[in-house]
Amino acid sequence: MRASRIVPAALLLACLTGLAGCDSDADTTTGAAPAGSGAAAPAGSAAPAAPAGGDKELCTTLNKAASAMKGGISDAQQADGSVAAKDAKAAFAKFHKAVDEALGAAGTTEVTTAARAVADEIAKAAQAEDPIGAAADAGFAELSENLTSACQTAGVKINF
Repeated sequence: MRASRIVPAALLLACLTGLAGCDSDADTTTGAAPAGSGAAAPAGSAAPAAPAGGDKELCTTLNKAASAMKGGISDAQQADGSVAAKDAKAAFAKFHKAVDEALGAAGTTEVTTAARAVADEIAKAAQAEDPIGAAADAGFAELSENLTSACQTAGVKINF
């Protein structure tokens, strides 16, 4: 039973490790903003504006949130490699909240769609009895690839 919990935890940590080590700052300090990136929110909108950096800033924020989630899971990992469900749930909930706040009133883009899909799966996993196993079984690898690709298209190199 313990071995079956170690493998999903290791797989999830491996997926998140790549994102934590990304150097997304290299692409955020150079280059002009895309022509359509300055689009204003609809008039009369009471929702907060999207981050000034658009998709690039969102990808950088996701990188930081995923790094914090990975750190929380890694710190909670026990000697046998397992992670207590309450610790995984707390890390997942914190990640979901950070992504939710980062998305704010952002428009629909490839990055926001991929970010929402990852955050929603993490939120579902956080509600499971075995959150690490649920995240591993949720097709997280494919969602991570979609997010990585979307951020690379936006000009931020990540490996979620």
